[in-house]
Amino acid sequence: MTDRFPDQKGIGEDWWSVIIGLVITSAVFVAYRAGAPLDFFKNAQPAEWPTKSLTAHFAQQIGSYLLLYVVLVVLTGLAAWNLRERLDHYVPAFTVLFLISAVVLVLGSQHALKYYGLEYPFWALIIGLVIGNLVKVPDWFQTAAGRSEFYIKTSIVLLGANLPFTIIVRAGAWGFLEALLIVAAGFAVAFAVGKKLGFDPRFSAVIGAGGSVCGVSAAIAVGNSVKSPQKQVGYVVSLVVLYGLILIFILPVLARLLHLPDSVAGAWIGGSELADAAGLAAASLVSDTAVKSFTLVKLSRDVLIGILCFVFGTLAVTRWETAEGDRLGPRVIWERFPKFVLAFLVVSGFATYWQAHYGQSFSDHVTANLNALRTWLFTLTFFCIGINTRFRDIRVLGGKPIAAFTVIVLVNVVLGFILANLFFGGILGRTL
Repeated sequence: MTDRFPDQKGIGEDWWSVIIGLVITSAVFVAYRAGAPLDFFKNAQPAEWPTKSLTAHFAQQIGSYLLLYVVLVVLTGLAAWNLRERLDHYVPAFTVLFLISAVVLVLGSQHALKYYGLEYPFWALIIGLVIGNLVKVPDWFQTAAGRSEFYIKTSIVLLGANLPFTIIVRAGAWGFLEALLIVAAGFAVAFAVGKKLGFDPRFSAVIGAGGSVCGVSAAIAVGNSVKSPQKQVGYVVSLVVLYGLILIFILPVLARLLHLPDSVAGAWIGGSELADAAGLAAASLVSDTAVKSFTLVKLSRDVLIGILCFVFGTLAVTRWETAEGDRLGPRVIWERFPKFVLAFLVVSGFATYWQAHYGQSFSDHVTANLNALRTWLFTLTFFCIGINTRFRDIRVLGGKPIAAFTVIVLVNVVLGFILANLFFGGILGRTL
């Protein structure tokens, strides 16, 4: 999901995720070095019950949860205000989201449910789907529930603290190669099938972007670049949401049935899933190792957005449109480039340096706190995905776009499986 005001000037969701991610990382590190670590972040995690007393945990850590809420509502509220949301709507909406996320984390910390892999991503999605499809969600609630991309981008920035730069340098090249092959195959299939079905090449470009790059964001970005009709972009966005949701549950199950190493499973999900949030949910159902390899592949797909917008925008102006269009230049690449990827790399670089100098103490009071905050942002994201997925909206799609998109998804899943095993098996996988 993109900014609710895509035409506004100034700072957008992408930049706000960068600002908030870097501010939080810096604050946690500075507090640690000052001898007053912000451990309320990691303390605001429900205890695994019934092996531990959940009641005692909340009685002892209620202050941590309140502090966490204040930090999140202030920082995200500042971004929402800048993005022209009404704070008298956003604050209560976010408060409801926070309380539901707390319930989700409690469910996900139940010992028996955790044993069977039914942790917080599963419950966040299920509860969101039930509410979104059975209850009419008020507009004021959407001021917070409609910001899933913002939450996930911020959490990915924080993820850099748990993914050392040495791993990115070593495994990132393979992740980028897998991403490049996946994207190339996706667009090749999109244009081949689109030509056979009689699609406008601009529509084929949007379908290829949604199915092979990074889902909703790519479909909208490429759609804007080639001036595709909004109805066509809407078709692809609906398909991304539908297939992304299906793959959240299918890919982790297949990975377990095929006994894939976690690093391979994550790379497979990173090459096959359609959106950052949906893919992260699927990888989280496997393991933290899977999240790391997923990130290396999926972010590599994300960084191609700007280049693809420039390429297809140029094709649209020079070959697909009869009238003269807007002139495109290198600035388009920067405008479309996902800025949060750069912040992710910055945090990873700093965390690698800090870890080498401060050792286990740094992990206990910095990495652990950032990981805990990331878990809350993940939960917010997954719930928002569920609540914004309405099955009745999918029924209006025509058969041809569904057929074309299905072929792309199947090709990506098969090719992603092959490349993940080829690039992330063996020694490389064991480094993650």
